[in-house]
Amino acid sequence: MHIEASAPVIARPTIGSRALPAVASPAAAFSAVGLQGASAARVVPASAGDHPSIHQLLSAVFHSPSRDVFHASLDDPFYEPRDRILVKRGERIVAHLHLTKRVMHLGSMKLPVSGLGWLCTLPEFRGLGFARQLLRAADRVMAADGATLGLLSTRLPHFFRAAGWAVCGRQSQAHAGSRELLAQLSALGLPPQDLAFNIRPLRQVELPSVMRLYNRATDGLIGAFERTEAYWRWLISRKEFDQVLIAIDGPDRLEHDGSGSPIVGYAVTRENRIIELVVDPAHPTAAEQLLARACGEAIERDVHALVLHAPPSESLFALFQAAGGTLHQTESHQGEVFMVKLLDPPGFLRSLLGELHVRAEAGDLPRPCELGLRVEDLKFQLAISRRSVKLTRNKLGRSYLRMNLAEFTRLLLGHLDLDEAVAGGRLTASTRLALEIGQVLFPRLPLWHPPLDDV
Repeated sequence: MHIEASAPVIARPTIGSRALPAVASPAAAFSAVGLQGASAARVVPASAGDHPSIHQLLSAVFHSPSRDVFHASLDDPFYEPRDRILVKRGERIVAHLHLTKRVMHLGSMKLPVSGLGWLCTLPEFRGLGFARQLLRAADRVMAADGATLGLLSTRLPHFFRAAGWAVCGRQSQAHAGSRELLAQLSALGLPPQDLAFNIRPLRQVELPSVMRLYNRATDGLIGAFERTEAYWRWLISRKEFDQVLIAIDGPDRLEHDGSGSPIVGYAVTRENRIIELVVDPAHPTAAEQLLARACGEAIERDVHALVLHAPPSESLFALFQAAGGTLHQTESHQGEVFMVKLLDPPGFLRSLLGELHVRAEAGDLPRPCELGLRVEDLKFQLAISRRSVKLTRNKLGRSYLRMNLAEFTRLLLGHLDLDEAVAGGRLTASTRLALEIGQVLFPRLPLWHPPLDDV
């Protein structure tokens, strides 16, 4: 069976200068994994010597990545060969899965997460359960690595649902004609030449300025990933984009020490797409000027449409719609969805307690109060006081919400609209108070992943 979950290479997370714990013994993560009906096959972590055979397998199944792209993935500063899990028959690799690591922003929290991608089995070995065995091994490795969530994107969500994954997250992009966008920008009245920013490609020595812009823009952004300097330099070096355009406030100069005029925005382009656009909030027109430059270059290449990938709150989306374009902010786009797996549901809920207290304060809940959560066979109770939110296992109380694990995953990550879930019968509330408390503690959040990490 051909299973594709096209997740990118993801950096191993750090907190400050401390790396997250790795598996103490790789064999421990595989010791309980067996293959039924395929006695000659075994699930093993990859080694460096497996790389040529892995690339051959991926090329046979996916017809990608290219040799250069595959070798670039090995240069990820946090990559280890054991991040790939294999099924081998003898010395032949017949199935493969790649786990990758990041740290994700969720409100005031930073969570270690693991991406899952390049899951595949050679055609002649499908139907033997190898892909499901790889998923089970991946659960063990992700948990041992300290990840709180598993992430993937796929066009086969039904396969992963059976393994505990839930559709969670939305595409966020806009499409419009290049000339129509320029017409709208002109109608808005772009600044005269003497007030315009200097727009040009990024130089390597200016990367620290781009990093600062990204860190400022993504601090607290739901779903954005933390990028270390080493990871940033690897993203730039692998050339999975056409160019990085920067907007400079003032004369375009570069001093001997590498410093220069302030960079107030940047845009990363690939073919007819802007895959990342970040500007200093104090200079909002930089976004419009970077867009105008991207449109102009698209027209020069005879490209008549432009796509902008950005968070749901992006103000430029209104301009795309005014230009007669379309906005896509749905779970599925061209059949592809994001999916999430809670590797330790009680532990993840416990890690949210500080964030839940902040929400209770902001929502002005009457306190003390309690909210129970019935998740299949699991029972939790949140006790909300003025000083804290506390979690008790195996207790519900009078006011509680009842749901399955998939809805619980979406609830904790802010992807669930409680009113819609109740109306659709996917969630039940024992009292009106339970629903009101749930809406304060678990509001809808704009969960979104920057695609630059995923190209």
